[in-house]
Amino acid sequence: MAFLLPGQFFRTTEEAASKTPGTPKKSDEPEKPVNPMQASKEDMPRLLAVASPLRRGGARGMQARPSPMKLQLSEAIITEEPEEPKASQAKPKSEPEKKAERLPPVVSVRKMAAKGCAIVLLRDSAVLELSVAMKVAVVGGVCVQVTRHTRKTRGDDEEEEQGVFIAWGHRVENKVPVSEEAIEDYFNGLSEVDKTPAGLDAKPPFEEELQRFELTSTGPLPLNKQAKKDEASAEQMLQGPHGKPELVRSLWKAKQELDDIWNKPPPPMGRSLMQRVARDELFPHSGKEGKEHENRAGEKLEELATAVGLLEDVPPGAAFLDLCGGPGAWSQFLLDRPNLPLRGYGFTLRSYTGKEDDWQAEEKDDWYPDLLENPNWTALWGADGSGDLLKPWNLEHSAQQLRDRGGVFLCVADVGFSDKSIPPNQLELYFYRLFLGEILMAASCLQPGGRFVCKLYTSCSTATSALLFLTTRLFDHVSVVKPMTSRVSGPERYLYASGFRVGQETKEIISALTSSQNIGAGASPFQVPLLTPIVAASNLIKDDQFLKQLQAMVGRLLERQAGSLRATLDRAEELEELALGLADEAEAGAVQWEAAAAARREQVAIERAARHAEKDRQREERRRTESGYTHRGGRGNRAARGEERNHQAARPGQNRRGFR
Repeated sequence: MAFLLPGQFFRTTEEAASKTPGTPKKSDEPEKPVNPMQASKEDMPRLLAVASPLRRGGARGMQARPSPMKLQLSEAIITEEPEEPKASQAKPKSEPEKKAERLPPVVSVRKMAAKGCAIVLLRDSAVLELSVAMKVAVVGGVCVQVTRHTRKTRGDDEEEEQGVFIAWGHRVENKVPVSEEAIEDYFNGLSEVDKTPAGLDAKPPFEEELQRFELTSTGPLPLNKQAKKDEASAEQMLQGPHGKPELVRSLWKAKQELDDIWNKPPPPMGRSLMQRVARDELFPHSGKEGKEHENRAGEKLEELATAVGLLEDVPPGAAFLDLCGGPGAWSQFLLDRPNLPLRGYGFTLRSYTGKEDDWQAEEKDDWYPDLLENPNWTALWGADGSGDLLKPWNLEHSAQQLRDRGGVFLCVADVGFSDKSIPPNQLELYFYRLFLGEILMAASCLQPGGRFVCKLYTSCSTATSALLFLTTRLFDHVSVVKPMTSRVSGPERYLYASGFRVGQETKEIISALTSSQNIGAGASPFQVPLLTPIVAASNLIKDDQFLKQLQAMVGRLLERQAGSLRATLDRAEELEELALGLADEAEAGAVQWEAAAAARREQVAIERAARHAEKDRQREERRRTESGYTHRGGRGNRAARGEERNHQAARPGQNRRGFR
C-alpha cells in the first residue's frame, strides 16, 4: 500500500519552523525526517506542526498549482509498508489476563415475576449446555427447572438468541422471590465449574409400555341383592381376593416416603419440582399432554382406542354416551372422526349443585361451549337437572331418554374423583359407588353388541373385584388397560368391554346393581362411600379362571406403581444433591464476575428508566392531544371548534354528536 503525501512532510523540523509562522527553532542540529506511518507519540507534535498549513487551506492551494508540482509530490510517495511485529516478538498472555478480557457468560436476564419464570440469554456455550443437561438448579435457595430457549431476533439478520428458560412457579415466587441478580450470579458462576457432574443420565426401572390384561369367567355366580352400607377401611384393601397384601403394603410405603419428601421443610424451596422433573426423565410419556386434544383425557382415549380397536366396525351414525365426562374431551374425540359420523349425548355433574356437605363439580368441569352448540350432541341432566349419577332417579330418567331414542352403541366414562378429605389409600373404596353407577348406566342403555370404556382405580377390594367379575358376565370380551399416557405412578386404569349381551342373566345383574344403588339413596360418596359386595368373596374364589387373571393384573400394576414411585423418589433426591453441589460451585465462581455483572445491571437500569421516561412522555403527549391541548400547552383552535359547532347546528334532525 502506498501513501501520497506532500514533500514538506519530510522536511526537518528546522526547515518546517523556518516556513511555519510562529514556530521557533529548537536547535541548529538538523533532525531526521519522520515517516508518519512509523511516528511515535513524541513525534506527533512535529508532524502536526508541519501539517498545520494544510489544515489552514494549504491543501486547497496545492490543488491549484501547475503540473510540475505534481512531479515534485510524486517524489514523496511512500512505498514502504509498515513493518508488522513478528509472531515471536508477541508476548503470550497469562491466564489471569485472558480471563480479564473475557465477557461474562450472561448477556441478559428477563424475569416475569407474575409467572415465576425468567429467560436468561447466554454467550457461553459451555454454560448453556451444562445448564440444559442438569435440567434443574437451585438459585437463591429455590428449585428451578431449566430448559433450552431459542428464539429468532427481529430484523433482517434473524439471529437466534441462545439461552435458557427457567421456571419455579408463581406460588413459590410469592413466598420466596428469586432476584435477577441471583439468577445472573448463578449462571455466571457456572463458567468456573471444572467438569460436568456425574449422574446426569436417568435410568428407568422398566420400559414404558401400554399394559393390557384380559378378564374372563367360567360361569355365573350367586348375586347378593340385599346389599348394605359398609365401612370403608384400609384393611379391606389388604383382604381382597388378590392374595398379595405385601404388595399393597409396599405401595403404601413408597407413597408415604414420597409424601415425606413433600412435607420436608426447605431449603431448598419448591422441592416438589425435583420430583416432577425426575418423573419426566424416567417416564417421558407418562401423564403427558399432547397437542391434538384440549386436555390429557383425549390423549389417553386415543391411545386406548387404537390399542383395543374401540372404533373398528362401529356402524355409521351410531350414538354414544359420554358419562361423567365433563368438560368433554372424549366427546370431542368421538365427534371429530371424519370417516365416522356419530351422534353424542353427555351426562355429567353440573358445577356447584347440591348441598355444602355434598360432592361438588367445579366450573372448569362444565361441558365445552362448542359441544353445547353442536347439533349432533345433546346434554342430559337427569330428573332434577343436577347430572348427579349417584341419585337413582337421575340415572333412570336419562337411561329412559336414551332407550326411547334407540340406545347407544358406545358408552365411555372418564369420571375423575379426587378429594383431600378421602383417607389415605382408600380412593378405590370411595370410588366404588361411582363405578357401580357407571356399569349400571351402560347396562341400561347399550344396544346389543355395544362397547363400554370406564376409568377405575386400584382393584384390591372384594367389592371392586366383584364388579369386574360382573362385567365378564355382561360382555363377550373384557380387559383392563393401563395406557402409556396414563401416569405410571398413579392408580388409574381403564376397563374396556365389548359385545354387550342381552338376556336373563343381564336382567338379573341389572336388578342387583339397581338394588345396591338404591341403598345409597343419592348420598354423596363422603356420606356413604362403600356397600357390601354384590358377589361374595367366598363365591369369587370359586371361579379359578377369573381369580388367576385378577391376581396377575392386580400384582403387575401394583409392582409397576410402587417401582415407579421409588425410582422417582431416588432420582429426585439425586437431582437435589447434584443441584445443591453445583450451586455451591457457582457461588464461588461468581465472585470474579461481580464487577462486570454490577455494571451490566446498572446499564440495564439506566436503559429501563429511559424507556419508561419515553413512554411517560408519549403518554402525556397523547393525553394532551386527546384533551384538546397542543404541544405548546395552549388550547386548540377555538375558531375551528366554533366552526364545527356551527356545522353541527346546520344539519337539521341531528343532535350535536351527529345522531338522530
